[in-house]
Parts: sequence; structure tokens; C-alpha cells
Amino acid sequence: MKILNKDLRRNSIRVKVEDEDDLWILKTVLREGDTVISSTLRDVKIDGEGKRRIPMKLAIKVKKIYFQPFSSRLRINGIIIEGPEEYGLKGSHHTFNVDVGNEVEIIKDLWTSSEIKRLESHVVKGLKALLVAFDFDELSIAILYDQGIKYLLERNLPHFSKDSGNLEELLGSINEAVLKTLKLVDCNVIVVASPAFLKDVVAERLGKEINIKIFKDIVSTGGRAGIEELVRRDSIKNLLKEINLIESEKIFEEFMKLLIKTPSRVAYGLNEVKLAANSNAVAKLLVLDEMLSDSNYDEVEDILNMVEDKGGTVRIVSSETPLSNSLKGLGGIIAVLRYDLSFDR
Repeated sequence: MKILNKDLRRNSIRVKVEDEDDLWILKTVLREGDTVISSTLRDVKIDGEGKRRIPMKLAIKVKKIYFQPFSSRLRINGIIIEGPEEYGLKGSHHTFNVDVGNEVEIIKDLWTSSEIKRLESHVVKGLKALLVAFDFDELSIAILYDQGIKYLLERNLPHFSKDSGNLEELLGSINEAVLKTLKLVDCNVIVVASPAFLKDVVAERLGKEINIKIFKDIVSTGGRAGIEELVRRDSIKNLLKEINLIESEKIFEEFMKLLIKTPSRVAYGLNEVKLAANSNAVAKLLVLDEMLSDSNYDEVEDILNMVEDKGGTVRIVSSETPLSNSLKGLGGIIAVLRYDLSFDR
């Protein structure tokens, strides 16, 4: 995310979208009633020429936001409030298709400190990691975003047995798949994980062909289950702690341990977390992104602001992550507390 201009006297922030995670962050700060200004294409009637699609700048009052996780497009629908006078567009519906590389200006009645912090947190990018998990049977390759894990490739590997002697074919298939994937995505590091010795051989071969830092780790299985196991490992959490999903997993683990041993040190559900935030008791907070898209938006934003203003840690969890189902079962929002509080459970 590149912040091009911030004019809080006008409650205006103009940004440039630089990757798919930026689109997800925009989705969490946009809400019905905001004004969005951007360049777009619009079909208009021109005398003597019929309909033509021409470029123009429009301002719309937001009605609905559509976001497809891991896509490169965010759709913002609303009513046109400003545009070229000669086309008489005011009052008509329009949808901005915001893509990587686009610039948008957002004007709110009032920006909250939490909303601004979410935008600013994406100005400095952390690591982007390619995760590769395999065994003798299956391979998965994924990339780790703030919004979750995007699986890029999943396949069965050539059947291996000691008698067949086709280990070279197996290793070659893994190596080829990783190299092809790297032509399609950018990453800062690669994490190669497997049971047994496979990871060592694959990492060594890749290191001879690419100039990207490669780390190795052990998982009990390959495929998608191996990727999910890898994300939960302490070594990966320490390496990739800048990435939102990793930090969120660590907070959730801490929450669950306290819930079992010292339940007065955690809060879950909107009512409990709101009480804890009002008491300045929240040290760490996780909230599902869906909570910022429904009728609870104002209440949740107030909680986020209270927690951040008092130095607490806030992490927003994408509904596309494995962690989301656990959060939904706890009301969509949980907190680790600084001190004990009593709740009527």
C-alpha cells in the first residue's frame, strides 16, 4: 500500500494498491456511506455516436463492497455523486473495479485511528513466503499472505518404492514444480518441508538454480495438511512473525492455553471483549474480518480503537484462514487480558 496523500482536515486518504493484500485491507476499512473517488471507464451516450466507453474520474457514495479472496480485484458499488457534468451521471449506479496498480481516494465522515493504522501497516511490507510441503506421495505449494494461505499447486507425486528405484524422478518432479511456480509469483523466502531427508535434497538442488533464501523444516506429511502443519511450527512463526496470519496463530494458541488454565484471563464474544476493552484489560485481540462487514462495524471499530489506544495488539483474521472457523465458534472476536476479569459464563 502506498499512501499518496493524507488530508485529515477533509477526512481524505488517497492510496495506490500494490498487491492483493492491499485489496483485502481496503475491504476492511470501506463501509457503506463512504465516498470513493477513482478513475474508471463508463458507457455514456454521445450525440451522433451512440454509446461509447470513455475514461473519466467519478466519485461514488458506497453502497456495497464485493471482495474475492486472493483475487486481484475489489468491486465497490455505489451512487455517483460527482462526475463530468455533460453526461448527466449523478444519481446513477456505478461499480469501481479496483485492481493492483490502481489509485483510490477514500473520504469518510470520520476516520478512526484503527482504520488509519490498518492502511499504514501495509506501507512497509514484511516477508512473502512460498511454502512447499511434500512426502513420497503428494506435494502442495502455497504462498502466505496476510489474508491467509493461497494454494498454488497440489498434486500427487510419482509412486516411489525402494524396489522401483525412481527417487530421481520423484525429486525432479518436485524441483520442476517449484521452479515453474516461481515464474508466476514473487517471494522473499522459500520454506521447504518434508518428512525424512527429502527436504535436504530438494533445498540443495533449488539453491543451485535460484537466488532466493531457502529454509528447511520437518513436517509429518506432505500436501495441504503439511502446509497447515508448517504454518503452526515455532520455527516458521519466528521466521515469518511479520505476517499477520502467523502472529494471529500465536495469539490464538496463547488464548486457548489460558482458557483452559486461567479462564478469567481471556474474553470472547462481543459483549465480553467490549467489557474488557472498556476496562483497559485487553493485551491482545483477534477479530474476524467479517465482523467489520456487518451491523457490528461501529461497535467493533470502537473496541479496536480502545485496545490500540491503550497499547494493545490487534490482529484481523481473514475468513479464508484455517483459524477463522475457531474464531467463529467463539463469537468472531477474542482477547487475551492483562489481568483477571470476572464474566457471567
